[in-house]
Amino acid sequence: MQYDALGYYQLLGLSPQAGDEQIKQAYRDLAKFWHPDHNKDEQALEKFQKLSVAYDVLKETDSRLRYDLLSMVYGASDYPEYENIIPFQDREKDANVRAFILDEVRGKIWKYTQKRTRKILSLSNAPKVLAKVAIQNWLLGWWHPQAFIKNIKALHHNYQKSFSTMESFRVLIHNIVAYEKQGETTLSVISAIAALNFADESEKFYIERFIASANVRVTRPQVWHMISLKVAQLIIPALVFVAMAIGWGGRFLFEKQLPNWWGSSKEITYYQEVNTGYQSQTVDDVVVGKIHNIPVNKSDLSRLYHLQRDVSVMYGPSDEFDVLKQLPADTTVRLTGYSPDNVWARILIDNGEMGFVRMNVLIKGIGKEIPFGSSVYEK
Repeated sequence: MQYDALGYYQLLGLSPQAGDEQIKQAYRDLAKFWHPDHNKDEQALEKFQKLSVAYDVLKETDSRLRYDLLSMVYGASDYPEYENIIPFQDREKDANVRAFILDEVRGKIWKYTQKRTRKILSLSNAPKVLAKVAIQNWLLGWWHPQAFIKNIKALHHNYQKSFSTMESFRVLIHNIVAYEKQGETTLSVISAIAALNFADESEKFYIERFIASANVRVTRPQVWHMISLKVAQLIIPALVFVAMAIGWGGRFLFEKQLPNWWGSSKEITYYQEVNTGYQSQTVDDVVVGKIHNIPVNKSDLSRLYHLQRDVSVMYGPSDEFDVLKQLPADTTVRLTGYSPDNVWARILIDNGEMGFVRMNVLIKGIGKEIPFGSSVYEK
């Protein structure tokens, strides 16, 4: 690729690959031909002056290399004046910067605003700025019918396309020359090393020449991981997700603990004598303490369950207790309490006795027909 933003090589009839002697000889020949003392063409003076300007830049190694670098990212219309060039920086003045093109939308009920800006950001500052723009768009970008659609597009653009490879390369090449002019050679080399990430083979030739000529050893700039910058833009959706999860968890807890609220029941603490089955001894067993109690209302259909399978009804909430009764699958029972960990349920059976089964064997609703005279249900 030919880099000749101001046409200096073209004026001399050469390519950017020309050697120093070729440039010197071409200038001598053309300057002699167009010198106004010898050439009476009305354009001779202008041609001679342009040749002199081009030769002044190309004859020196440093000025020629600056021209070659800037020609990679600028054209004749926007080529910067070397005397006035300054680096693009973010507020942290870090040379390892990147360029981002960000859309911002603000809905204002009766009107809205939209703007696209280029931001030059350092690695440490980029997540903060991207997150700030995203939060403002999420919170303020919806309040107008047209802004609503534009904000969706803005959020998508900022998430998928805000990082600009072309603009980042342009900024870094510009900063090579700008820092070098300010005498900040280290920052200039850091910019050059960062620019290598975006350069093709022909561009790398000029950048590596500059790095070699600077003769400064620097620590390689930190690698940018774009995934972290995408994550920074998802703060609001993440908060919404967390709020929904908390809401769902609260609802689940509410439903689980509902029997104990609003005075419908209360937690009781007691000790119960339980037959251990060993030499007819009885003991006070704290395992059955603190069962959440559900008052028995025999006309309440909502507390009727049936058994998923054949089960053993235990005297207490543990497999270590004796079996109170064996019940077949689909037997209808009434829920009268449950253990704090929701593992064991206390049930009322047809003969009026209460025992414990595991919660996971209960299915909501009536199973087999409730026998006449059952203690489980009365119309």
